[in-house]
Amino acid sequence: MRPSISAAALLLAAPLLLALPAHADWRRDCAAEGVTPMQSAAMIKQIQTELAIAGFDAGQPDGVVGSRTRTAIRAYQRLAGQRSDGCPSEALLQRLSFGLPKIYSDRRPASPTETVQVQEELLRRGYWAGAADGRFGRQTAEAIRQFELDSNRPLTGEISPTLLSELKTGDRSKRRN
Repeated sequence: MRPSISAAALLLAAPLLLALPAHADWRRDCAAEGVTPMQSAAMIKQIQTELAIAGFDAGQPDGVVGSRTRTAIRAYQRLAGQRSDGCPSEALLQRLSFGLPKIYSDRRPASPTETVQVQEELLRRGYWAGAADGRFGRQTAEAIRQFELDSNRPLTGEISPTLLSELKTGDRSKRRN
């Protein structure tokens, strides 16, 4: 017996359906949070940025909810004493942005070092420096070089008081996003 066209189509489509990323189900899992598709990408990118500023590694802010984003949200929610569901929401973004006391990752130094402050400012300007954890590495050095290039500064890739001052007081319209 010859399979029908719909069965053949299903057989062809099955590998594609099985290859869908695991994070494709986050909308179903988080439906109660009320995130609409139109607002989700921008909001999720902002959540990812705020998580990185707080020292949680959600991956490079891209507006996509993947396993790293959900893991970072859960870690934040646990430390904040919230239900740990890993769901992005407007309430989560508000808590990350404005909630007091601020909740920081265990990986981040207790008092903000110069490195943490530079990482935070780079992230706020859209330069991916990794999570603001106070560790100076390849990602932070590359983000500094990109900022220096965009600001017509000498390329050093190094942290300095001058760099921090420029990041804090310079033209904030210069964003990488």
